[in-house]
Amino acid sequence: MDEVDQQALIGAVILEHGLDLDRLWLAHLALGGDASEQAIRDYSAGLAGLSVTDRDALAQAVNEHCAEAGLPARTPLSGSPLVQAHTGPRGPGPSM
Repeated sequence: MDEVDQQALIGAVILEHGLDLDRLWLAHLALGGDASEQAIRDYSAGLAGLSVTDRDALAQAVNEHCAEAGLPARTPLSGSPLVQAHTGPRGPGPSM
């Protein structure tokens, strides 16, 4: 997963559903992340980046909160096959 795309998707889901950043930060820590609360706030606003570990921990925290609330939106992890298919080897068809 491209870091910029992942950041945009995570931020969009947080904003769309009004998820509580304090709760997401705590859940992110429980899932192995170690970014500060301010770093999570900055990342979700598109103002700063995070390590792969922190991005994935935050994405998982967002996904768990969405699942608990019955919300359909989910955020991809850095190793998302959907995005890897986009950036990976091409299937049959014309080559560029």
